[in-house]
Amino acid sequence: MRHEGLLEHKPWYYGSQSYVDLSVHYLNDSNSHHFHSLQANVRGELTRWPMAGYEADFPGYGLSHLSLDATFDFGELTVGDVYDQFGSGLVLNIYEDRSLGIDGALRGARLHLTPYRGLTLKMLGGKQRRYWECYQDRAFGWNYSRDVALGADLQLDIEQWSPRMQELDMSLSLGGSYVSKYQQDDTILTTVGGQPYRYHLPLWVGAGAVRAEWGMRGWNLMAEYAYKANDPSVDNHFSYRHGDALMASLSYSRKGLSWFAQVKRSDNMAFRSDRSRTGVAGRLNHMPVFAYQHTYTLAAEYPYATRYAEGEWAFQTELCYTFPRRTRMGGRYGTTFRLSASHIRGLASEGSWAVDPTAAGEYYTDVHLMLEKRLSERWWLNAMLMYQASNLDVIEGEGGMVRCGIGVLDARFHVNDNVGMRGELQYLYTPQFEGQWIFALYELELYQCLTLSGEWLYNIGHAPDAVNEHFYTAQATYTHGAHRLSLGYTKTREGMHCSGGICRYVPRQQGLTLNYDFNF
Repeated sequence: MRHEGLLEHKPWYYGSQSYVDLSVHYLNDSNSHHFHSLQANVRGELTRWPMAGYEADFPGYGLSHLSLDATFDFGELTVGDVYDQFGSGLVLNIYEDRSLGIDGALRGARLHLTPYRGLTLKMLGGKQRRYWECYQDRAFGWNYSRDVALGADLQLDIEQWSPRMQELDMSLSLGGSYVSKYQQDDTILTTVGGQPYRYHLPLWVGAGAVRAEWGMRGWNLMAEYAYKANDPSVDNHFSYRHGDALMASLSYSRKGLSWFAQVKRSDNMAFRSDRSRTGVAGRLNHMPVFAYQHTYTLAAEYPYATRYAEGEWAFQTELCYTFPRRTRMGGRYGTTFRLSASHIRGLASEGSWAVDPTAAGEYYTDVHLMLEKRLSERWWLNAMLMYQASNLDVIEGEGGMVRCGIGVLDARFHVNDNVGMRGELQYLYTPQFEGQWIFALYELELYQCLTLSGEWLYNIGHAPDAVNEHFYTAQATYTHGAHRLSLGYTKTREGMHCSGGICRYVPRQQGLTLNYDFNF
């Protein structure tokens, strides 16, 4: 029997969030049984004083996750809180992201079967978590009178049945998904011509998807189409139109070279377990964002949030090439260049398959070139040049179109086995919105257990909404075995915090931070 767990605590002077995860794993050593293992999972949360920027019903405490997993020869059964994804997630993607305060687990059951080679069947059902709504009327458990979601996914891996395809190193998979949600009727009124009318709301709403993926000798081609029945909700202003999405990608990869291109068209694909919900909670599906997920501070200053209800056309491509060692461009250690481009536009009209050609139809553009170079045995250098255009009226509700150029230098120096350091310099230029920004970061790592870091962000100004203010962070992090402790002081600006196309507004923050993680 094995015990695993995680204790995580994040206090600020104005609030805190704590998580305790515990898993108990039992392994069956007997070869005469088809049963292999049993695992119990429990998570407790204390979020009575959440960090700024979270919804009003986020605060709470209790056992947020309870599940029991049993593994057999032919599959796996989970009872309790379950997570899963069907295909690309266009109709179902139940996941957790603590950085955004997302936990969309279904409390019910999940069955994952592989009864035959090349055939995979998944079935699940339950009631979705929306923060601490489950504890409003009961001391323990969910409010079972609200809603339920059911789904199934089937995938066939054709190459498993074809020796000829295996000889050619070819793969082909076909899949299909269906998800249906039930929610009780609500009394929601609207006014037409001065007269009140009540919406006739569907109790059951279904969504289905089909997909195919082919691969051979470094090439990969994938396509998926999803359709959602009429689903009037707050997201789509109680529209009775159906929703659909189509995405396709083509990629190639070999040693030293990779390339991909993908396209997505979506319309009215907001799919929640609660039709009246807003914010980040209660989503049953997830629309992949076709924009590069930057980690550098100024490159992520104006992130993109996927337009679930309004729809979008999204295009993305990337080429990565590594010049071999001991060549003119590669030098002694090799050199890697990465060229990436994303372009996202609105639909010409509701339900249209045409792209909006107007200036207001441009939602987001990102073109950047990255260089990764090892200069010597102790020095590494990364550099990036980037052009970005963000329609803040669409993404954040105000701010207009911001077009900017960004430059980044990132250097790392390895002094010896016990001392290392890293520094960043970043610059963002734009005459719009808040104008120019400059950012600097320095990290010092000592004896592989202590990290000291400081960062500085300043708005140079010379723009209509310039703030001309300094923002800074100083932090010390100590790691020993399963323990990780960090203490810092920070002053951060307001803005959008995004992960995978889902964004949350975070207000200005200033104060002490203390984070403690313990893995056991």
